[in-house]
Amino acid sequence: MEIKLKHKGIQRTTLENLQEHRPKKDYFVGLDSDGTIFDSMELKHKDCFLGALIRVFGLAPITHEVHLVWNYVNIFSSTRGTNRFKALILTFDYLRKFKRVKQLNIQLPPLKVLEKWLLSSRFLSNESLEQLIADLPKSEKTSIETVLEWSKEVNRMVKATVFDLPPISGSLKAMNFLNPHADLVVISNTPLDTLQREWSENNIEKNVLYIGGQETGTKTEMLIALSKEKYAQDNILIIGDSPGDLIAAQAVNALFFPILQSKEEESWHNFNSEGCENFLNGVYAGYYQNEQINQFKSSLDIVPSWLT
Repeated sequence: MEIKLKHKGIQRTTLENLQEHRPKKDYFVGLDSDGTIFDSMELKHKDCFLGALIRVFGLAPITHEVHLVWNYVNIFSSTRGTNRFKALILTFDYLRKFKRVKQLNIQLPPLKVLEKWLLSSRFLSNESLEQLIADLPKSEKTSIETVLEWSKEVNRMVKATVFDLPPISGSLKAMNFLNPHADLVVISNTPLDTLQREWSENNIEKNVLYIGGQETGTKTEMLIALSKEKYAQDNILIIGDSPGDLIAAQAVNALFFPILQSKEEESWHNFNSEGCENFLNGVYAGYYQNEQINQFKSSLDIVPSWLT
C-alpha cells in the first residue's frame, strides 16, 4: 500500500512517489543526513545503538569488545553507514571470533533467518521485519523478535538523546547556494520519522524537495527513481560520508563528493570553496573528483584495530 505523508509541505515519499519526480532545476544533488548534514554518527552509535545492543542482547560481560567492533563496523571502516541490520550481522560475526567471547561462553543468537531476509527484502525497516516475524514458524521467531526489540529501542534512544543538534554550518551554506540551481533531496538509510524530526526541528526541511529514508528503499533505488534519464549525467551529484553513498552514486554514474569522518566542517569548507563551483561549471569529473574519492577511501580503516 502506498502511503504519502506530509509535514510542513515536504513530502515523505515511497519509491513510487520518487519515480514521479520531474526536474525543477537543471542540477540534482542527493544529500545523506547522518554524518553529512548532521555530525551525528558518533552520538547515535556510541550513545544509542551500543547501549541498546548491550542491554537487549545481554552483552554486558563483553562491553569492551562490543564497543570496539560496533564502532569499527559503523564509523571507522568501509562499512560505515550501512543498514543497522547488516551492521548487526557483521558485528556478531566479528565478536564470535574473539577469544574472550569464547572463554566466557557468550551465546550470540543465530541470525540466518535475518541474513536471508536482508538478501530478499525490498525494505530493510522495522515494519518489514514485523511482517517477516508474522510469517515465520514459531520456532524461528524468538531471535528475530529480539532483533526487532533492539531496533525499536534504538529508535527510542535516538528520540530521547538526539535533540538540539544543529546542522553542520558548512552544509547550510552549501544548501543555500545550491538551491537556486539544483533540486535537493535527502537520500538516507535513517528511519523516516527520525529524519523528519531532525530536519524539521532545525527548520531546514524547506531546503529539500523530498526526504527519502530507510522505509523508502535503498539509496541506489532512490537515486534511480529520482534521476535516471531526468538530468544530464554531469549534473547529478551525491554528497555523503559513507562508502554506501559512493556505491549508490557510481550505480547511477553520478558525481560524488565525500564528507570525511572527523573532518566534517573541513570537508564542507572544501566543497563550498571549490567543489560546488566545479560542479556547477561542469569541471568536477576527472582529476578533482578522483582526488576527493582517493582521500575518502584513505580516511577509512581497512584492518580492525584489534587485529593490528
